[in-house]
Amino acid sequence: MSNTVPHENIHPFPAVMPGHSLVPARVGRANDASVIVYVECPNWCTVDHVTDPVADAVDISHISDSEGLYVRSFMKTAPTQELFAAIQTDPVASDPRLRQAHVVIEDGGNDYGYLTPEMAEDLADKAVSFASHLRHLARTARLHNTAGDSDPSMDEALQRVSGGAA
Repeated sequence: MSNTVPHENIHPFPAVMPGHSLVPARVGRANDASVIVYVECPNWCTVDHVTDPVADAVDISHISDSEGLYVRSFMKTAPTQELFAAIQTDPVASDPRLRQAHVVIEDGGNDYGYLTPEMAEDLADKAVSFASHLRHLARTARLHNTAGDSDPSMDEALQRVSGGAA
């Protein structure tokens, strides 16, 4: 008697695309029994598809870590502006652009910008230009504050002439 397994009982995993891994994902509604399936996941995806279950396998999307920019004001305790960027792909989206890896820009609320890689590079170039302008503004304000906006003796003379506070 042979110890070989019939070929119809062998189900090899499919070949995984380069830059991807085969990872487990939990699928099922919160109150129903869930199952573990295996999905191709891009190496940049940081979603734990087991601890972040979805109702249906078609709902599985891939998202990278997000980098954020917070604009703080000395007049408020919370950030006044927020901006986040991440890579995302939705393998079964009806829009073919969402099936491709793209960059998502979020404003910290519910407003999302979906950018092709080319659009993201263009935005990055504009952000570098904006950062340069912001540094120029900071230097100008610092120099103004260091130099002072007026001579104290002139303030005193103005007070005498105007008959009150300058």
